Amino acid sequence: MKKIKLVGVTLALFCTLSMAACGSTQTGQETQSESPAYSQGEMPGGNKDADAEKGKEELPGNLDDIEAEAILGGSVAEFQDGSFQVIPMEVDSQTTKLAANGMESTLESTTVSYGEDCTFHIANINSATGAVEFEAATASDVKKSTSVYIYGETQDDGTIHATKILLPRYK
Repeated sequence: MKKIKLVGVTLALFCTLSMAACGSTQTGQETQSESPAYSQGEMPGGNKDADAEKGKEELPGNLDDIEAEAILGGSVAEFQDGSFQVIPMEVDSQTTKLAANGMESTLESTTVSYGEDCTFHIANINSATGAVEFEAATASDVKKSTSVYIYGETQDDGTIHATKILLPRYK
């Protein structure tokens, strides 16, 4: 009986240490992103007058701001051209819960529509510090099970018309 307990404890310790080591290993290779990264709302534009006309969009500075300012956060359940269904995430002080893959159709969702005026951004979030860097994105980056934060207006029928959509990526 003692041998079985000793083997069990040793195995559990080994598994814990190997998982901890895997999470902190660095490959030493730099990854190239396909689109350039921009920090804190610095986005390519080229047309300064158009930015002034649109009211110079403000992007959140950190993860807390993203969560606080978004009117909805969740994962995409269904996607059509011009709209998609979002399963809201559940957030408490320690964890965030998203819908499991394949279970989206059984949960209650919110319809989000967007027009040509909607901007899409990938938010690269540093898990350790909460700092955010933004990349330009398009509607084609939104797919089923993609995590999203929605900014916009809630309509009378409960749907949301998005003016800005952030796609968080944790690093």
